[in-house]
Amino acid sequence: STSTSTSDYSAADRAELAALSKVLAQNAEAFGAEALARMFTVYAATKSYFKDYKDFTAAAPSIKAHGAKVVTALAKACDHLDDLKTHLHKLATFHGSELKVDPANFQYLSYCLEVALAVHLTEFSPETHCALDKFLTNVCHELSSRYR
Repeated sequence: STSTSTSDYSAADRAELAALSKVLAQNAEAFGAEALARMFTVYAATKSYFKDYKDFTAAAPSIKAHGAKVVTALAKACDHLDDLKTHLHKLATFHGSELKVDPANFQYLSYCLEVALAVHLTEFSPETHCALDKFLTNVCHELSSRYR
């Protein structure tokens, strides 16, 4: 597949993602911790990449810290819709070549983040969901591109 192109996002998608990126940035720890904790519960095998973690709940300091890091990175990636491949290259290399994260795990976390947002955001319209899903699919694709 090719990298994300400008035409992948409509003006409406861009508006939804711009608004959502602000919400993500302001609530990175809460949404990130909830999404990670949900992923660790539903997809228990994902815990294998976090061998030093003992507590996989959303209240755990390590889950809060990693969740904040992930969601902050996603919020920043919303500012790079036209160059996700370049913007995510270092993260893709780190997760794919060094950590050797199974690409399916990116999609699992995406699903869990979508659920967390749908539960908490009063304005989570079908249009927001579609724009977010398109964005997360593209992020997952780019993060999986360096898997070896």
